[in-house]
Amino acid sequence: MLKKQVLKITIDFKELLMSEFVQSEALINQLDKKSLVSKQELLKEMKRVQVSMMKSQ
Repeated sequence: MLKKQVLKITIDFKELLMSEFVQSEALINQLDKKSLVSKQELLKEMKRVQVSMMKSQ
């Protein structure tokens, strides 16, 4: 019974990650397509945020 619960949690986690990935990719593509923000600018900002989050931990 516990194995089924762990498997369900794992599947739900994978689905959540995939959903987040798809949403992020779609948003990034639209921002880039409309020339609001380039992919390079987004990558730079993502790195900045990641460093900032790591420092605060």
